[in-house]
Amino acid sequence: MIEENILLSLIVPVYKTEKYIKRCIDSLLHQTFKNIEIILIDDGSPDRCGEMCDNYKELDDRIIVIHKQNGGLGSARNAGIKVANGNYIGFVDSDDWIDDKTVEYVVNIINRSCNKPDVIQFEAIKTKKSNRLVNNNYKEIIYRGKDILDFLMKKSTKTDAYFSVCTCFYKAELLKTTFFNEGRINEDITWKYKIFEKADTLVDSTRKCYYYFQGTGSITTQGLQKKDYDLYKASFELMELTKKEDYGTIKKLGKVKYARTSLSLLCKIAYYGIDDLTINKDNEIKKLQKELRNNIWLLVFSPIVISRKILSIMFVINYGVTEKIVHIMKKLL
Repeated sequence: MIEENILLSLIVPVYKTEKYIKRCIDSLLHQTFKNIEIILIDDGSPDRCGEMCDNYKELDDRIIVIHKQNGGLGSARNAGIKVANGNYIGFVDSDDWIDDKTVEYVVNIINRSCNKPDVIQFEAIKTKKSNRLVNNNYKEIIYRGKDILDFLMKKSTKTDAYFSVCTCFYKAELLKTTFFNEGRINEDITWKYKIFEKADTLVDSTRKCYYYFQGTGSITTQGLQKKDYDLYKASFELMELTKKEDYGTIKKLGKVKYARTSLSLLCKIAYYGIDDLTINKDNEIKKLQKELRNNIWLLVFSPIVISRKILSIMFVINYGVTEKIVHIMKKLL
């Protein structure tokens, strides 16, 4: 039995995604559960995105449009949180989309829980096509208390996708006093940790509901730029947040996350190169290699995936050879 009086808010930051935004908004309008509000944040987009958002608003009164000066992803999400009216809030990036039954699935989880969960999390699939999956085989696990943070740190150590804010719906009351860092990238990391820290109950599902579009030109597929060093700020803040936790592996994995930063940046250089001409490649590689060397044993004996352990060792031994191997693998993939 679906409880229709539950309202879910979907916040969509919009910036320079004119080519993809229709697919994103249509996936929200076509949700089988209809009691939603769609908050489109035009973050000063220089293309037709703002106009397209306004056109959609004329077609459906569930859509709210906010036009603002460009402030980045964190700023746009904060603007959406401030006006959201839903009992639960979710985020969708404007070049991605969600399965048509995502909101219905989330509401069903909420309704069959005696105590309404603070967070409902599902999985994402990376894709370059507008495909759909049939989600028949999945499982749900409930986490409570400190197990929520322990779970987040363990899963995010194996895949950074678990720090994405877009794979969850959150009780609105958790978000109203916790906002994203503005003017930075990787703002998801500490924000999601802080929300999970306040949560009493998490329902984690292996159902794939979110489609993460891997197109060209996204932050993750660009060469190294100075803004990528925001990862150091985010991972350091996360390590500081985890220091006070003695439960499970939370504190240890906070250190591992920070130690992985140099590896992440070396991987980005090897895979995508350097876009910022003010960055000296040779000097940067030497600096990152030195830092990675200092943390190599922490990473080797941590629960990160074996491929990252191998890459860490290879980068420390010989960056040039490793970069060539990465290029070969890139072509094969």
